[in-house]
Amino acid sequence: MNSKRTSLELYQTHRASLLSYAARLSGDHTVAEDIVQDVWLLFSRQQVEMIAAPLNYLRTMVRHLVITRMRRLGREGTLGTDFETATAAIIDGQVSPEENVASREAMKRIVDAIAAMPDPRQRQAIHMYHFEGMKLREIAAHLGLSLTRVHGLIEDGMVICDRVRKEGQ
Repeated sequence: MNSKRTSLELYQTHRASLLSYAARLSGDHTVAEDIVQDVWLLFSRQQVEMIAAPLNYLRTMVRHLVITRMRRLGREGTLGTDFETATAAIIDGQVSPEENVASREAMKRIVDAIAAMPDPRQRQAIHMYHFEGMKLREIAAHLGLSLTRVHGLIEDGMVICDRVRKEGQ
């Protein structure tokens, strides 16, 4: 019996229990369907003969994919929202005028904070790194500083910029 047939038979035999397990973990039957389908796509490429406990392997794959999906949804801020609500702001790819003004104001505060930094090398390093896209090595060579010093200047400057950004919220 070839491995493709074996993996398919194993998947078909345990699909219902995997769906139930995924639904219990995710709290959503539709998500569970997607997860189990993804598990099949990944599992079908495996050599089943090399896996000591294939059912446990499948369950572990389900658990990991559910956790990954929940983390991603949490980061995106869409966890617990319905599809229409989650996609309402991104349908046309446009931000609201209020969000646009707020972003511009935040950027102006950050640019002003960079301009007000007392060390001209720090201002230059941040500008070259974040606005010109230069690499740390290039900045170090241009400013005649060590790589460590350039990294420290940028890191300290970003702490200031982050504080300014948070104050404006």
